[in-house]
Amino acid sequence: MSLARRNAFCLSRVVGLLGLLAGAISIFASEHAQSAAPVPVWSEVKWPFLLDQWGAGRAFRCAAEQCGGEVHLYLRAKIGFCRCATGVSDDDEIERVGDVELIGDDYKPLASGRPVTAGMLAGRARLFLVERPYQSRLWVLAVALANKCDAIAATIVAEPEIQTAQERAALEFLKSDTVQQWAQANTGLPN
Repeated sequence: MSLARRNAFCLSRVVGLLGLLAGAISIFASEHAQSAAPVPVWSEVKWPFLLDQWGAGRAFRCAAEQCGGEVHLYLRAKIGFCRCATGVSDDDEIERVGDVELIGDDYKPLASGRPVTAGMLAGRARLFLVERPYQSRLWVLAVALANKCDAIAATIVAEPEIQTAQERAALEFLKSDTVQQWAQANTGLPN
């Protein structure tokens, strides 16, 4: 084989390998771009409800561009208001401990509740439909979490209804340091 043919052969191999490498990089970049969805950012906002026997809680908002639609999450600690032995173990306990009535008095469950955990807290979540006079109806996810005899009521609201990604983002936020540290300071969680 002549030197010119050998150089052409080597050059064609190098070009082929570069093409394979470029293709692999392109596939990796495409997959990474698809999985790089916006990370939800929760901002604390003013508590929007009137005071009642449980006082003001904490209110958070996730913007539409971050959560696929605007989502609001409301938290309150209810000290001594949970079954000490069993925590939040059934749907009746969600309705007793939860804060759906903050959104409206006319509400009904859309499905049975399901177990959820958020860090050291455990409980249940249940989806409700809230009818409001002269306003659009809302889908509200009530989450009741327990620590010993204390409860954390989390109320998640999105308009017109809660999508799976929004629910997932809100439940992940309940596991965040922001919420866990607040829960630790406001319930019987060990330090």
